[in-house]
Amino acid sequence: MKKKTKQFICSMLVVGTIVLGGNTAFAASFGNASSGASSVEVFQIKYNGAAWNYSRSKYKSTSFKYSRNGRTLLSKTAYNSKVTGSVWDDIRWGDKYTTKFNWYRGARR
Repeated sequence: MKKKTKQFICSMLVVGTIVLGGNTAFAASFGNASSGASSVEVFQIKYNGAAWNYSRSKYKSTSFKYSRNGRTLLSKTAYNSKVTGSVWDDIRWGDKYTTKFNWYRGARR
């Protein structure tokens, strides 16, 4: 093979590895189909959250909250539908910069 062809193939392999390897995500889902919440981490810097509570649920509401260092960044509550929201992570290192996800169910119907 020619030198330029080898360089091109190597470059494409590196770019492909970076693009495909950089798309890792962490996802967690809680509850069931009637009432629950989920959180998806995108590119290790953005969190997409959702909470759902449908009419067949035993609960009046379901909510989720993102917080960091004791401060609420985002809180959403679903009563008879689905709600979504996103927050950006803090790129600094340490416990006080950690973004936390919590979910809650309201009172029983």
